[in-house]
Amino acid sequence: MKFASVKPALIAASALSAVVILAGCSSDSQQTIAPTPASAGDTFALTDCGITGAAQQVDAADGVAITPDVSVLDADVPLVYVREGSTPARELVSTELRAGSGNSAALDDLITVEYCGVGLTTGELFDSSWARGAPASFPLSQGSLIQGWVDGIPGMQVGERRVLVIPSELAYGQNPPPGIEPGETLVFVVELLGVGQ
Repeated sequence: MKFASVKPALIAASALSAVVILAGCSSDSQQTIAPTPASAGDTFALTDCGITGAAQQVDAADGVAITPDVSVLDADVPLVYVREGSTPARELVSTELRAGSGNSAALDDLITVEYCGVGLTTGELFDSSWARGAPASFPLSQGSLIQGWVDGIPGMQVGERRVLVIPSELAYGQNPPPGIEPGETLVFVVELLGVGQ
């Protein structure tokens, strides 16, 4: 598998639409550090959010189990594990990896984040501020970002890290930008660095 790059400008308009679509169907769950259970023969795509390139195939997942198919290891730069043959998400999942203690983000705030996005069916990284080496800033507003972000980011505190698993209908649907499959469920790891007006 190879990673596809999505340009920052496309992310600010499109991927931010995909990246920022996590609030409405939020199902905040408590962090449970446990590996995703693996059955005999299971394989996972392991994606390092700091490196563009092909995902590695591994036979077990580590970190916090977000869903039965997705785990995230909360390292300095996160590692995302996606089980091959994963079932598409039917609703938005929002899970806190790391608590924050700063100001909370609200709709129409200017937010600064580090993030990465991985496709559920491919396990491939399609965008990452960590890999680009610079955080992104944009307004947390309807029409600027995908609905999953608009629904899932409000309430995040500065310093918090969340994982968003966003169903296709809250992301790009059947008309995604290059690097994302049509109808794809998206997995985002988002760290809120700052909130402005």
